[in-house]
Amino acid sequence: MSAPLDGHAVAHVEPTLGRRDLVLLKIVAIVNLNNVPATAVYGWFSLALWGLAFLFFMVPSAVAVVVLSRRYPGEGGLYVWIRQRFGDAHGFLAGWCYWAANLFYVPVLLVYMAGVFAFAGGEARAESLAGSRVFVAALAFGWLVFMTVANIRGAAVGKWIHNIGGLSNLVSVVLVLAAAGAALAAGVQAEVPAMAGVTWETATSFAVMCNALVGVELASTMGDEIKDPRRDLAPAIGIASVISILSYIATAAAVLLLVPVAEVGVLQGIMQAIGVGAGAAGAAWLVVPLAVLMGLAIGGSASAWFAGSARVPFVAGLTSALPEALGRVHPTYKSPHVALTVAAVCCAVFTGLSFVGSSVNEAYQVLLKAAVVIQMIPFTYLFLTLAKTPGIAAWARAAGWMGLATTSAGLIVAFLPTADVESVVVFELKLLAGVAAPVGLGWFLHRRASTHGGRT
Repeated sequence: MSAPLDGHAVAHVEPTLGRRDLVLLKIVAIVNLNNVPATAVYGWFSLALWGLAFLFFMVPSAVAVVVLSRRYPGEGGLYVWIRQRFGDAHGFLAGWCYWAANLFYVPVLLVYMAGVFAFAGGEARAESLAGSRVFVAALAFGWLVFMTVANIRGAAVGKWIHNIGGLSNLVSVVLVLAAAGAALAAGVQAEVPAMAGVTWETATSFAVMCNALVGVELASTMGDEIKDPRRDLAPAIGIASVISILSYIATAAAVLLLVPVAEVGVLQGIMQAIGVGAGAAGAAWLVVPLAVLMGLAIGGSASAWFAGSARVPFVAGLTSALPEALGRVHPTYKSPHVALTVAAVCCAVFTGLSFVGSSVNEAYQVLLKAAVVIQMIPFTYLFLTLAKTPGIAAWARAAGWMGLATTSAGLIVAFLPTADVESVVVFELKLLAGVAAPVGLGWFLHRRASTHGGRT
């Protein structure tokens, strides 16, 4: 095992992830089709926005991960990289925000998973089920318990949720495209404008797209659990990155062709498209199994982010940046069980709070935007680390500066409310609280540990 921080070896975790596991882990983390409906409202211009997000955010992210994982190998990923370059306080804040962002993002995925699974009850009941807080909460909390238990059983068990989710994601993309092909063959096609409704909200959608392409760095948080990171990590990043952006662009095009722009739902747009295509092909019965398949894909994504980001407080516990209990490894399953349990409790709390005084759609928007803002903080550090790392190629340094500019802009525009927000004031207050509370708590814990002699 490596010694990523201050000589503290990440002992006892098992290296179980091969190249196939890394590719599927990255695909299930990145390809979340819930991001397509919310950004497909601009017509064909949406596809150009996906391309720009890939070039200006995902490519610099991939460069940063490849360069920095070789310079600073080991468990912890960007927490380790930033801490090595900018010191204890900045490393802790970046790692804390990376973890905190996923405490919001995992509930986003759980809420969306419930919206998709609603179609398993038939299209007639889908809308009422997706808008039911009881139905959404039951599925969200049930899956949270399931994936927590599976990941505590160890990466060798938890990775199968991610692998099945990654394969389900790929099959889902293929089936969405098949539905579009069937509808086009039957003469069913929505009129797609070149640019529809392009306003100041477009900038917020671009920030969401950049956030959707986060994930190439996730496996690096589990650096000591990869069998051969030097051999497998870079190829896995390349394969997963290409598949991910093609999946987003192709799926967005299919949704645009099948569902009129004005009718695309935020939570059910993908299933709407599949319903139209399957109906046109005379195979409406496909909607139910497809809903189950897509639900599994989203559930796999939630598990991947939940398990990967929990490695940050695990490593922080090993170095006394957070309570030492977080650095404990299960004596039987060799997993960071305390860090995973704490993450599960936090996700449960944020999922519950998101429904207080909000519709399901607005709860989804608050969680998503809070995740975007908090996630951009560690990526600001990540790109600055790449740009400031000595001895790297000029093109890699340029990628760092480009990613930094994109991320900084995303931080600002993420605060702009969307049209479906019922109260701008309530939305902004919830968003500000959702960002300030976890960031402030992280800074307080850092200062407290410093005062009491912890090595942060």
